[in-house]
Amino acid sequence: MRKIFIAVAAIAFLGSCATSNIAKNKKNLIEVAIDLNTVVDDKVKVEINPQKIKKETLVYNIPAIVPGTYAMSDYGKFVSDFKAFDYDGNELSVQKLNDNSWQINNAKKMDKISYWIEDTFDTEQKHNIYVMAGTNIEEGKNFLLNLPGFIGYFNDKKEFPYEISITHPTNLYETSSLINKNTTKTDNTKDVFLAPRYDEISDNPIMYAPLNNVSFTVNGINVNFTVYSPNNVHSAKDMEADLKKMVLAQTNFLEGFVTTNEYNILLYLFDSKIYKWNSFGALEHRSSTTVVYPESYSKKQLADGMINGTVSHEFFHIVTPLSVHSEEIHSFDFNKANMSEHLWMYEGMTEYFANLFQVNQGLISEKEFISEMKNKITSSMRFDDDMSFTEMSKNILEPKYAKNYGNVYQKGALIGMCLDIILREESNGTYGVRNMMLDLSKKYGKDKAFKDEEIIAEIVKMTYPSVGEFFKTHVVGNTPIDYNTFFAKAGIKNVTETVDAKYFLDNKNQPFICVNAKREIFFTKRTNTGLIALGVKAGDLIKTVNGEAISLQNARQILGKSTQWKVGDSLVFEVVRNGETIKLEGKAIAPKTEQKSLVIEELPADNPKAKLRQAWFKN
Repeated sequence: MRKIFIAVAAIAFLGSCATSNIAKNKKNLIEVAIDLNTVVDDKVKVEINPQKIKKETLVYNIPAIVPGTYAMSDYGKFVSDFKAFDYDGNELSVQKLNDNSWQINNAKKMDKISYWIEDTFDTEQKHNIYVMAGTNIEEGKNFLLNLPGFIGYFNDKKEFPYEISITHPTNLYETSSLINKNTTKTDNTKDVFLAPRYDEISDNPIMYAPLNNVSFTVNGINVNFTVYSPNNVHSAKDMEADLKKMVLAQTNFLEGFVTTNEYNILLYLFDSKIYKWNSFGALEHRSSTTVVYPESYSKKQLADGMINGTVSHEFFHIVTPLSVHSEEIHSFDFNKANMSEHLWMYEGMTEYFANLFQVNQGLISEKEFISEMKNKITSSMRFDDDMSFTEMSKNILEPKYAKNYGNVYQKGALIGMCLDIILREESNGTYGVRNMMLDLSKKYGKDKAFKDEEIIAEIVKMTYPSVGEFFKTHVVGNTPIDYNTFFAKAGIKNVTETVDAKYFLDNKNQPFICVNAKREIFFTKRTNTGLIALGVKAGDLIKTVNGEAISLQNARQILGKSTQWKVGDSLVFEVVRNGETIKLEGKAIAPKTEQKSLVIEELPADNPKAKLRQAWFKN
């Protein structure tokens, strides 16, 4: 999830001279004050001073959407008691325009505005904010400041510099990529952050937490890793070796790319007894990421899933959209988003890299990599495989397309894989998608955006006509991809095996059920011998399992119970078939299912397929 960028080469420059530049622009400086010492009803107060206003009316906006989320957030819903004051402390007339915008009248007299803002983590308000893009106000313990949830911008003043003063408890320390004037930490009561424009505010989260962090340098990148573990279950030090290993492999993989001088990882581990979140993950930024995971996860689960999966994905966003991005992202509209057509690149290619680098750098075997690609094929089939990927991407905020968003991490990555194989085949193994993205980053880079409707033609011009045919047919077009054709080029074939399963899940935890548009749970065409013996048919809606009504809210618990069933246990399902409720009864068996697996053929090293495969995995 994820996207706003700024010149990477300029990061060091900003660090050295942003203070002086902002000081020179004092008359345009937007001053923000946030008091984390005073929490009232789970809210904190924010004050904004935009300096002298020359217009009669002024509009202040809290973002409705932020880059990398692909869904409307409407952070303004959490604002209350919004007020504007003149220089004598008198209130000015304020008109609320919508959930996220306020108009101040007689703005020439205005001195400042103030409001209270609630966090998203434990709110009772309904919202669509991803937890990793959310905010937390936990008095004296933790403050997760995804800043669009606290700070907005005035119309026509997005490019003005900001100075953010945050007073906070002395036992909490900040982690952020924003420039902090309080570098000595002799007085840990206040921080003053500087940003040259609003996009920098949105792109740099801050977390305040007790000290639980590590820092290290890998291939010229200073990595800071901060962990908030409410019950002190996990320490940053325990995860340092796994994180360092991953960053080393990634930076080796990205040799030649302009990356970043600093990378901050803000990990919030939530107590599953308090927060019943079924989804979690991370939101990328140009030189940092916010990560939310369950505190109950083991060290190994965090290493495998959070570090090598989620964080590695976010880190690769350094390539795209940081170094390669469209005009829609470069000039992002926080309150009226204009989405790009190229999620196949921003999320798909990023996810592909997050898998490819592991086999390339020897972190996983070739068999494990192919197995992961096979899992993505299976997962992608839950989505609309006949939908144009560019059309979906451009219209991702619309319900019809939004429900297919998850496919950007499945089919999007597979698009990257197929392009890689095409390029390797055409170039006799010397050129792949990593080379393609490097060339694109050199052509466009951090400061130059491409035109959305032109980038595919540019890619074709710099590569091969066959790449254009692939885009035309399978990315812009809506023809499903025959992955076996691509695997065969590299000596990888599909075989069908009979394997053990559970009633609702196969041996890779892929379900035999799905959810329709009415949020009803139904059985898919893919099945197993246990369901067949019970009389289940594809399309049956599940109503009850052993007398327990099933819903999206309790499906996970019921699926968990089903894994404990023993041969001979009595089973009773109630399903709806053709509008009629039917009771299905029987005894549990040990289910089997047919599963297609990918097998790497053993071929001589000089075989063309083996040479292509070697170039694909290791070059």
